[in-house]
Amino acid sequence: MIPRYEFKIPCDPMLFSEVETWVRLHPAHWRVTYPPRQVNNIYFDSPDLQDMNANLSGVGQREKLRLRWYGPDNTHVSVGHLELKCKEGAVGWKRFAPFIGTLALAEETWPTLLDTLIAGIAPRPRIWVEQRAGAVLINHYQRAYYETPDGVLRLTLDTHLHAYAQRHALAPNLTRRSMLPEQIIIEIKGPVDAETGRRLAWVLEAFPLRVGRFSKYLYGMLGVADFDGIIA
Repeated sequence: MIPRYEFKIPCDPMLFSEVETWVRLHPAHWRVTYPPRQVNNIYFDSPDLQDMNANLSGVGQREKLRLRWYGPDNTHVSVGHLELKCKEGAVGWKRFAPFIGTLALAEETWPTLLDTLIAGIAPRPRIWVEQRAGAVLINHYQRAYYETPDGVLRLTLDTHLHAYAQRHALAPNLTRRSMLPEQIIIEIKGPVDAETGRRLAWVLEAFPLRVGRFSKYLYGMLGVADFDGIIA
């Protein structure tokens, strides 16, 4: 639950080679920390999409609930964790709960999968799931990881974002993709303190693109072909 500054820089995929060059030549001396890997998420929301509306407004404290796992298989969850992602302004923090069990997304219906999920997490974080109606979106993307030599600042580079609507599905939709324009997302993060704030300002000034708002959850939901509008 350690809060951290989080800044996102969305950009056109046509700039991918330039983005890699910017990262490599940046005066912060970013270095690779982990091999690139696929990130997979299932997002949950209330019937009236309270989390989505809060993220769309961008004001006050916002929350997103997701089940996250890693690797190329987006049909089975065997090692995953639940994340309640909170954000206020440029500061974000997460609460985690490990999931013990297996979800066979290509073989079960959502009611069965939700029962398995709730049975595989501790009692307290079950409330996070029970406060929401169910799964509304699955997404996955490729992520590259960097940090500064002292490990204080982190940078991730996300590409190949795919999203699949789940809100009206009895069983997981893993084939009908949301219609999303391609995007590259650079995210720069660091602990909340005055010195880090100054360093982040210096880092961001050295990027030729500007910071913007970008929620992969919101982006995926708005790209659904039959999306029926924002619920007030």
